[in-house]
Amino acid sequence: MKAADYAFFDVPFAAYAHRGGATYRPDLHRENSLHAFHEAVALGYRYLETDVHATRDGVLLAFHDGVLDRVTDRTGAIADLSYAQVAEARIHGIDPIPRLSELLVTFPDARFNIDAKYQAAVERQVKNIQELHAYQPVSVNAI
Repeated sequence: MKAADYAFFDVPFAAYAHRGGATYRPDLHRENSLHAFHEAVALGYRYLETDVHATRDGVLLAFHDGVLDRVTDRTGAIADLSYAQVAEARIHGIDPIPRLSELLVTFPDARFNIDAKYQAAVERQVKNIQELHAYQPVSVNAI
């Protein structure tokens, strides 16, 4: 198996925008938001990295932490909350947490490196990728 056999690794292979560019000044405190990913793409990033967590009712979210506490205005473990509950949270009080499907649809030309943090997220992610036919632009890493 060679990287050249997979479109994900097409040249030019460039740097990843980790969490959508979490340390880029306009994105500070807005990591993993659609705003952060838009900023990264506007800077020319083709490769975007995010983590994925599943809500209690199976919705996949592009979010680094397993809990809302660190970067949102809400608290609680994502896996214990419904999507409706998590949808009320705002990253840095501004941005909603994007669903994985939103990222794949919003940035169809980007390549995604996705870290699935829990087994339940891996299974749902495979289904999500199949539903969206997003085979080529995604690399999945099960943590």
